[in-house]
Amino acid sequence: MSAEAEARARVLRVVAAGRRIQDPNDPLGAEARARLPEVTGLDPKGVELALSAHLETQPTDAEIDTLLARTGRAPRCHLVLAANVCTAPLRALALAAATSPDIVVRPSRRDPVVTDLLVRALAADETFVQTHHASLTRASTISPAPGDELHVYGSDASIEAVTRSLPAGVCVRGHGTGIGLAVVGADAALDDAAEALARDVVPFDQRGCLSPRFVLVEGGEPHAEQFVQALDAALARTAARIPRGPLDPALAAEITLYGASMEAVGLFLARPSHAVGFDPSPRALVLPPAARVVHVVALALEQAPQLLAPWAPFVTAVGSSDDGALARAVLERAPFARCSPLGAMQRPPLDGPVDLRPSRA
Repeated sequence: MSAEAEARARVLRVVAAGRRIQDPNDPLGAEARARLPEVTGLDPKGVELALSAHLETQPTDAEIDTLLARTGRAPRCHLVLAANVCTAPLRALALAAATSPDIVVRPSRRDPVVTDLLVRALAADETFVQTHHASLTRASTISPAPGDELHVYGSDASIEAVTRSLPAGVCVRGHGTGIGLAVVGADAALDDAAEALARDVVPFDQRGCLSPRFVLVEGGEPHAEQFVQALDAALARTAARIPRGPLDPALAAEITLYGASMEAVGLFLARPSHAVGFDPSPRALVLPPAARVVHVVALALEQAPQLLAPWAPFVTAVGSSDDGALARAVLERAPFARCSPLGAMQRPPLDGPVDLRPSRA
């Protein structure tokens, strides 16, 4: 079997292990559902949404081809994982398996659950271990050698801390601080756009780098305020099915502070399940807390360059109601962002890292 065929086969074994976690009737799936609410802070229904709808377990052949083309090859691949998105270890391990048959993973101390379950599943997978001679080791520290690859997930500061003392010759792929951004066009059907955006905000309680935090609305202030009302209603309907996890005091205080700033300039709708802030005349984009809190602005096309400039390097995903001028302007300034229709921001294909920006390391 060729090296590429072996890499493909390893990736597919990782995906097969993910299907076990996705299945509530599999012991691994049952364990994930029992353990994840406590470590993630998600409501049990939020955990079920994450596992049932946001594990990438049905990739197409074309997606795997693209994934393999986006990864390197190394004698060993080391992973350092973050805790924001509980399903992220599946994609990270698939990328590592494409890179090397010898994988060392350091899971997040705050949320090691899915990593531990995947390690356990693959250790018991005779095809992965014996046929493809692959190994997956869980470690508390990593020691990459020259020629190895290191894949690091987390904030830019975390990546810098992990990589500052590496030996020369280690290839580092750093996936750092990122945010999602949505665009609603002037001709959008606002109720439909709001329902779709709610499907992007709710998974993982908005903590991932694909989660939309800002919404740019074309069409003037009245159009944007109508969207705010529609989004508030859509988030409330979604929360009735999938409640937000509990807020700790620090996060609740952040929401209060953000709300005060929005009330001073526009509108703030605070609900038990979510919040929406509206700035009708933005001079800057204000980043809201990641807790189903969405910042909406009314934006004219000529304002886009100035408002986007500080945030463009951090935009990982762009969701849009259409391919209009504002959406194109956003993508010109964030050319490596994943682009998708509203409602699909949190379900990217398994075609490589979710973060397609150049390495943050």
